[in-house]
Amino acid sequence: MPTPMPQSAQTPASTPFEALYQICSERNSCRRFSSELIPEEKIENILKLGYTAPFASGRKNWEILVVRDQETIARMVQTVSDNVDRLSAQMNEDVATVFRQYARNFYFFREAPVLFVPVYRTVPTFKALARDHFTPDLQLWERDNLVKSVSCVAMLILLAAQSQGLGSCYMTGPLMAQPDLADVLQLPKDRQIGALIPVGKPMP
Repeated sequence: MPTPMPQSAQTPASTPFEALYQICSERNSCRRFSSELIPEEKIENILKLGYTAPFASGRKNWEILVVRDQETIARMVQTVSDNVDRLSAQMNEDVATVFRQYARNFYFFREAPVLFVPVYRTVPTFKALARDHFTPDLQLWERDNLVKSVSCVAMLILLAAQSQGLGSCYMTGPLMAQPDLADVLQLPKDRQIGALIPVGKPMP
């Protein structure tokens, strides 16, 4: 494992690598946010960096949604909660108790003033090419290409937030409710949510 560079927040970076390393090493997952609104310039900067992400086969079948409306965020939280309740109701009580405790981690995006949502389009390009030879393994491979690509987008969103003094968190747990969340966000049927990324000023 590489030895961490002796770089602190108080020590200005002298090279582009050191600047990038400092941003990466100081980033952590923020789960408590101030209600303070984020300046539009910072939101645009996050989008600008996010859209530089590489994507499988060079296809740009993705976008980044920005959700600022608190009523929409509240509906998303309720949607996840409803899905957790439905699933836990089908479990044995001892398992359901553990699951509900774990699922508490799915809700804290409710506190963020803004939510970034990387979304990708499920285009069966390889299926069209392979036709009768399109196996379940190839279907999984094609979908994994999209998921891995949108993860690159998410990482740049996290680093862009950190570089501007904002907290963020990469959340995939809420995606257990992906179809219902897509309905809340009014996504087309061929769109999939890659992650929920709450962003805001960290709560002291």
